Amino acid sequence: MRDAPNYFTTFFDGPFKETSEGVREMKLHRDPYLFKFIHLYLSGYEILPLPKDNIPSYFSEESRLKNLLLDARFYALDALAGELEAVVPQAEHSGNTKKRQDGELEKERWKV
Repeated sequence: MRDAPNYFTTFFDGPFKETSEGVREMKLHRDPYLFKFIHLYLSGYEILPLPKDNIPSYFSEESRLKNLLLDARFYALDALAGELEAVVPQAEHSGNTKKRQDGELEKERWKV
């Protein structure tokens, strides 16, 4: 499987209770629009750049990328998260920039 180990490989092959019980179905409570991109990625397709049309009204182009990055991290898809970090505006995933007393810029780091 692409980008393994991840949430899916762990669910079906790992130490989850469901694995030992033979459960072969997973119920997800994430955005179905974004999951289409996750599914395509896991199927071996290149998903970037994302299409600019048919974006649901509850997403802007920027929020769609940011939330897809959050989902990639949720599913432990590290390679996809790395690809998305390269296109998500820097302040969106690694912190804000502020000026130090000496005038140099420094980043405040925070985790998403």
